[in-house]
Amino acid sequence: MSADPQLDHWQAQWQRALQLWSDHLQLQEPLWLFDVQAATEAGLTDSFAAIRLTSQRVMVNLQDITQRGLDDYALEVLAHEIGHHVYAPANMTQHLQLLAVIRQALPGSEQLAPLVANLYTDLLINQHLQRNTPCQMDAIYQRLKPATATPLWQLYMRIYERLWQLPPETLTSAPLSSSEEGDAWLGSRIIKVYAKDWLTGASRFATLLLRYLQDDEQAANDAFGVLADTADAGNGHTGTGVPALPAIDVLHPSLDPELSEQTPATADAHGDCSAASATRSAGQALEPQEYYEVLRAAGVDISRHDATVNYYRDAVRPYLLPFPAKSTPAPSEPEREGTALWEPGNDPAEIDWFATLLAGGDPIPGITTHKAVFSRDGTEQPRHQVCDLDLYVDSSGSMPNPQYQLSYPALAGVLLCMSALRAGAQVQVTLWSGARQCLTTDGFIRDEAGALRILTGFFGGSTSFPLKLLRDTYAQPRRTPTQVVVLSDDGVSSMFADDEEGTPGADISARTLRHCGGAGHWVLDLPMELDSQTGHPWLQGAYEKMRVGRDQGWEVHRVNGLEPMLTFARRFSRQYYQANDATAQRATRP
Repeated sequence: MSADPQLDHWQAQWQRALQLWSDHLQLQEPLWLFDVQAATEAGLTDSFAAIRLTSQRVMVNLQDITQRGLDDYALEVLAHEIGHHVYAPANMTQHLQLLAVIRQALPGSEQLAPLVANLYTDLLINQHLQRNTPCQMDAIYQRLKPATATPLWQLYMRIYERLWQLPPETLTSAPLSSSEEGDAWLGSRIIKVYAKDWLTGASRFATLLLRYLQDDEQAANDAFGVLADTADAGNGHTGTGVPALPAIDVLHPSLDPELSEQTPATADAHGDCSAASATRSAGQALEPQEYYEVLRAAGVDISRHDATVNYYRDAVRPYLLPFPAKSTPAPSEPEREGTALWEPGNDPAEIDWFATLLAGGDPIPGITTHKAVFSRDGTEQPRHQVCDLDLYVDSSGSMPNPQYQLSYPALAGVLLCMSALRAGAQVQVTLWSGARQCLTTDGFIRDEAGALRILTGFFGGSTSFPLKLLRDTYAQPRRTPTQVVVLSDDGVSSMFADDEEGTPGADISARTLRHCGGAGHWVLDLPMELDSQTGHPWLQGAYEKMRVGRDQGWEVHRVNGLEPMLTFARRFSRQYYQANDATAQRATRP
């Protein structure tokens, strides 16, 4: 027992609230907040209660509870917050899916997805508690009833009145129009019909609310701030894992056959909503820009670049394979052949005392002392040496920005890079565009995060291959066999310009192939084969330079469009990066 009767009461109701959901449910006790400072430090500023999905925590502002006259509803408040942990959204993955689905249904008002998600999941939870437990959820909303209300608040409360068969104006502040009554009926049908398939219901609910949100976005946020218990539910999330979206068509609920009981009054598609009918295929992931915005909507404190790194790391996991291994001779175990005379000047540690004493007499250095003699059996067991990766990714204006849309050069690069690191190789990653537009790792490294941050950057400038870096990297032969991979288009022809010292690029290119100890690969998005006549003077000149590189020994992999770069990366990994002798022979050039 504490010295605070209010706290004792709420602590006692916590176990009861858990049992309303399951006799076996266990969650850590809520974080009890007693003043404004504590609530602010915990991130609880508008609502009197909130959740954090990552830590599976409930937070309750007891001071605000008292000021709003809700001390008698501890069971209801706590059971509701528990519902967010066990029903909707239940976990971070489903929360991100929910926000993504709702954003698709709010064209032009995507920033209000957190509010809509909160209102929708509250409806699901409160309907369950009101109908299946002793909780009096309607009493809380009666305490929170404002003197005047926005149209959205009126609609939301009228949905509750219909769900719980309450007389009009029990929770609402004034009668609704016939159109609003129709919307309230549709809202109640969504909650009943989609209680289990609540991601589909979320899309319908968001479409229903769209016109109310567009009337006054700020008023909508202000009116429901007191109920915003999931606004920052993702706080503390690391941002890993890109949720796949189910196939849900964006459809106004008045057009949904699943809700096709006789619709009263004049509920209609409201024009701007009925036009939306985009459908995502099952399992389709978000674009990088969407993923970042969904994370931010969930309250995740993460930079765009960090979110992009997580996005591509997660996207390539299904394709990861071991990196190439080159077979090199390894000495076999030595075998003992016999003994020989140990003489002064030999290493004393080599004396075989057993053989010396066995010969009889006192040990006399150089006369009776012996040492063991070893030899090898002449056979050599191959051992595998992992090839390092030197990766150059074109980031000029012809390439997509990987932080805003799916970039297949970045995706292919991440796949190759992570495969190398998983197998124990070192990687050097370089992002390049125009002159003095070059980002590279600090040489060959084992730092995955550092390498992926380079890969997911963007310049969007002109095209000038980083010859100085290539020259310095291969000034001397590499001790470790290295695969040199360039992901680009006809911009790779800039490799054959002169560097800042006047050294011909062709010389640097040829030395790279001689000193890498592995192989050089160009993966190029080209409109036609290298031996074609382009009909364009500049492009023809670029093709002539690329043919020089091919003749030097660069392996040219032409792809039609950027998407096949991922296909190349997967095939290249399987062909070259397996730990066997045949692969080692293919991966190494003489």
